[in-house]
Amino acid sequence: LIRFLIILIFISVGLTALAFSPSYESANVKVFENPSDPTNSLLYFLAIITFTAIVMILAKKSELFLKLVMYSLLFISTFYVFYPFFGILSFVPSSVVLIALLKKPNTLTLNVSAFLLACGITAMFGISLEPFPVLILLVILAIYDFVAVYTTKHMVDLAENIIKLKLPLLFVIPTDDRPTMLGVGDVVISNILTVSAQTFLNSPKIFGLKIPALTTLIGGALGLTALLILAEKFKRAHAGLPFINSGAILGFLVGCMVS
Repeated sequence: LIRFLIILIFISVGLTALAFSPSYESANVKVFENPSDPTNSLLYFLAIITFTAIVMILAKKSELFLKLVMYSLLFISTFYVFYPFFGILSFVPSSVVLIALLKKPNTLTLNVSAFLLACGITAMFGISLEPFPVLILLVILAIYDFVAVYTTKHMVDLAENIIKLKLPLLFVIPTDDRPTMLGVGDVVISNILTVSAQTFLNSPKIFGLKIPALTTLIGGALGLTALLILAEKFKRAHAGLPFINSGAILGFLVGCMVS
């Protein structure tokens, strides 16, 4: 059941982001002006490194200031997630999300907020990057995630800080033992390729989805399934992106070949 729920979250984020993307395009809510520029991938990676460093440093120096920074970033992010649908009035639902997280940071509010963020961020980056820069990004982040979890282990520390601060950057599935968690990044990164394929490629469609977008989504879900099987066998923290991104890339390549 846990495995099914996690895969359902992954697929739901991908499909919802695909449904959101035309609205984001119409509202011109894009991250990069030139979607074909490969250096955009490096900028994205540097942003992740910077974000991680800030969290790790502030977690040791001032937890209060870290909360202030993180919740400010959360408010700004949710504002842009809602912007294509509510325009300048997006500060209203953004405020509701923020208040709910501050007043009742339970599993439901955290997961719903994480889902909204994941869908919005996936759509925004998916329409801002063509497939080639995304492929570069997926490879870089898969390597980084492997090193950060198994070698330096700072990604494990980051996850612990996120849990302590009760931030919606993890999906949490309660269990009788210890909760199963999946990072928002694990859901977002490969699905950016799904949205990018749907946005930029000319390809036949199946059920309204271009074939490379569909196979990318399926490949990512299969990679996630392999990760969950490994996690059940070896109960420890595992790097998700090497599995998920590999599945998504293979799915994308298969889709491009058959379409």
